[in-house]
Amino acid sequence: MKRTVFATAALTLALGATAATSATMVKEIDVDTELSAIQNERAVEVLTTLDADLEKAIASRLVDRLDDRGARVLIDIDEVSLANSFEQAVGSEDAVLVGDVSLRIPGIANNQNYTLTVSSSQAQAYFPDGTQLADFTLSSDVYYTAMIDAFADNVVRNLDK
Repeated sequence: MKRTVFATAALTLALGATAATSATMVKEIDVDTELSAIQNERAVEVLTTLDADLEKAIASRLVDRLDDRGARVLIDIDEVSLANSFEQAVGSEDAVLVGDVSLRIPGIANNQNYTLTVSSSQAQAYFPDGTQLADFTLSSDVYYTAMIDAFADNVVRNLDK
């Protein structure tokens, strides 16, 4: 009986290791934002660091999956629009981050292309507990970080579909 338990445990560990290594490996993350993506003057403030911040956020989620033979994650940001708290409160504008995502995965017919849109209402799940929307300003790090985190999490989630 002990032998069966150990054999079952070994098989479970082996299967778990196989499942863990079946995750898509990544060799490159490249984010590019064109000036035409800016939808309002408030978005200009974040354009200078958006590419690097989004690349870093995605890479931090894939740190154990980086490999020179892996996939290429290419993102072309199409729209950056930021709303202030008053505009959000009255529903006249929502902050959005929109990009075309291309996953170039080695192998035949493995590539994926899709457009990802993240709005500030979707990013609220990434706000720290107790955050009040009325407290936000356009330069709020919490607001910006939540948008980046929501976008990065969606890219990583789609990588393994």
